[in-house]
Amino acid sequence: MERIIGQVIYAGPTVGAELPYGKIYLNGVDESIYNLIAACPPIGSLFVTPAEFPFVRRELNLDYTRNMRGSSGRYVQFYRAVQQWLATRARETKAPKPKGVKVKSHASTSLVPIKASN
Repeated sequence: MERIIGQVIYAGPTVGAELPYGKIYLNGVDESIYNLIAACPPIGSLFVTPAEFPFVRRELNLDYTRNMRGSSGRYVQFYRAVQQWLATRARETKAPKPKGVKVKSHASTSLVPIKASN
């Protein structure tokens, strides 16, 4: 795996608390990030230099809630691949449903209409 050195900015979707969108690394990325890159290689391609960052943002065409609206380009493909990996990871790590008492029906109450008095 290639080492990421120098000043870079992460231009991909947020991956937990450790890798938010737009995070700036001044001297390469932390060692913990390489575990994420090993699990999902497109993450490594979304680290760009500050000079490339405006062009990548324009290609991704993010709205104010960071939903990607871009339709073509290599960074769009990398961004979608990371989103798919995140969705797969969320399905795999989904917590089991809690076990307990299941209520099948509730006691019904009969509602009597109230007549208006004159």
